[in-house]
Amino acid sequence: MSENDFKYIIDTFFTLFSMVLIIFMVPGFAMLEAGLVRTKNVSSVLTVNTMIYAIASMAFLLVGYSLAFGSWENSSMSIWAAFLFQMAFVGKTVNIMSGGVSERVKIIPLLIFTVVMAAGIYPLVVNISWGADFLAGTILDIDMYDLAGSTVIHSTGGWALLAAILVIGPRKGRYYKGKIRVIPASNIPLVVLGALLLWIGWFGFNGGSVGSISSIEDANAVAKTIMNTNTAGLAGAIIAAVIMYLRYKLLDIT
Repeated sequence: MSENDFKYIIDTFFTLFSMVLIIFMVPGFAMLEAGLVRTKNVSSVLTVNTMIYAIASMAFLLVGYSLAFGSWENSSMSIWAAFLFQMAFVGKTVNIMSGGVSERVKIIPLLIFTVVMAAGIYPLVVNISWGADFLAGTILDIDMYDLAGSTVIHSTGGWALLAAILVIGPRKGRYYKGKIRVIPASNIPLVVLGALLLWIGWFGFNGGSVGSISSIEDANAVAKTIMNTNTAGLAGAIIAAVIMYLRYKLLDIT
């Protein structure tokens, strides 16, 4: 076996493993959202999360990937592994939006939007950043570095959410006479399970975005990226707990 063959195999395995970790975020989002909504809406939220993964992935397979990258060619790893890794990201863009409109949107319109996002909006954003870049050589061409989608994924999903909530408005019963009314979560253990599944998924999300692990330099970059990702989560949990205790004199897991 040649050195190039070995690197090809290792990077393919690494990419597939990272993809599996990212897919853990599917039940992560589902459990987190289902635990935070009212009991009467749990089934709807679970249905939406399952269908977002299925529909977004299929739309990206049939249309989105080619629109984003121009071709399926890849010399550093299996083309199927490269596709699956990119496919794992797509549903997360929609999940950012769907979680923010829980209990305020019907299933069918949200699934129609999922097709539009996965087959059109998201691939176009990928095209001008990670992908084929149809703006190359034009006055609109920009030099942007985005390791794991802070703009490509999270900003795109965030703008979609902003547009949605401007149209839909707040949840019924959320505000009363200018005051915020707390809506009790339906299942706290599901909230914690979902959060920790998302935490694990981030290791594949960020670590896998390094793109290769078949050299000492790349392996160190992957390990450092995952360490930084985990450290950020640790710090976020501690700081959130401290702020909450100082302000409310209690610790609330939600």
